[in-house]
Amino acid sequence: MSSFQVAGVQVRIDDETLREVVSDPAALVTWCAENPSDPRTVACLRMLGRLDEAAIAARRALEATGVSPVMRAVRRTRYAQVLQWQGAFLAAEEQLDLAAEETGYEDPTSPSSLSALASVFQHRAKCRFEHARAEHAQGLPEAAERRWDAALEDARWALAMRERLGVAAADEIASARQTVARLERRDLARGELTGRG
Repeated sequence: MSSFQVAGVQVRIDDETLREVVSDPAALVTWCAENPSDPRTVACLRMLGRLDEAAIAARRALEATGVSPVMRAVRRTRYAQVLQWQGAFLAAEEQLDLAAEETGYEDPTSPSSLSALASVFQHRAKCRFEHARAEHAQGLPEAAERRWDAALEDARWALAMRERLGVAAADEIASARQTVARLERRDLARGELTGRG
């Protein structure tokens, strides 16, 4: 299980769902109220389940002018995660595809661009993972299999990039490994696709 801090609050990634679990929601609520314009508020609101507010904040963050392409990709990825949690998987994947393109608009070989791209791949893997679960629950096993394969490919790319970058934080590498490990547990995943949200 990987964990990290956001806005001074400990967050862990659930091994089964790959979603964030906040240790102190009240502290995060307070932080969001005190920092409404901070772009990280989008992720915090999402983790608190305040998805409509998160979507509004995400769109506002994307409308900001003077933002570098890499930072716009980061903001777009946050918006995509909100869409994913709302169940709008195709829209989320479209945003993640755009974010992947944006990471290369500056210097595509710079560590910041590659780090952002690795993050996009990992979040697209998680989105496709949830989308595959939804398709399986809807009685679309072949589509779910294809989506699962694409998710695993994205997760492996993210891990490889983070391990080879030399600048990725330990918690980012741990999170990428956790995502790959979850997706590689295909036998367990198939049994869970129908029963878990």
